[in-house]
Amino acid sequence: MSLRGKVYALTGGASGIGFATAKVLAKRGATVSIADIDPDAVSTATAYFDEQGLEALVSRVDVSQRPQVEDWLDATVEKYGRLDGAANVAGIIGKHHGLRAVAELEDEEWHKIIAVNLTGTMYCLRAQLNRIVDGGSIVNVASIHGIKDRLQTAHKRDL
Repeated sequence: MSLRGKVYALTGGASGIGFATAKVLAKRGATVSIADIDPDAVSTATAYFDEQGLEALVSRVDVSQRPQVEDWLDATVEKYGRLDGAANVAGIIGKHHGLRAVAELEDEEWHKIIAVNLTGTMYCLRAQLNRIVDGGSIVNVASIHGIKDRLQTAHKRDL
């Protein structure tokens, strides 16, 4: 299926699932606009799309910062004239995920996780909805840990 002439925005698009998704879209003819916070991943993604001759705008964006999200999507629409769809893939886990019990999670780390995974997704979704063309689609990606438990996730004192 050709996606020529379509423009898609992807958060977390410079690594992992986001990068794989961006590659598939671009290889099918879409233009991709990628937001990612990791500067090394941004450089790698930029080099990949340049080497492949695929149209992509790759930007360093912290999705937990609304002005950065707005600026990124404004630049996307300004450069390409439209937004047809989006995939919000950006997400983080705590720095001690799987290593410490939930009871030991620090407030600062909790706020950071919520800022990216929840508030950041809302900032992106709202900004995308305000720019997307009629009939466009938005996919929000979540971790499997939302539906699949792991033994000892909340309590590790018995290990």
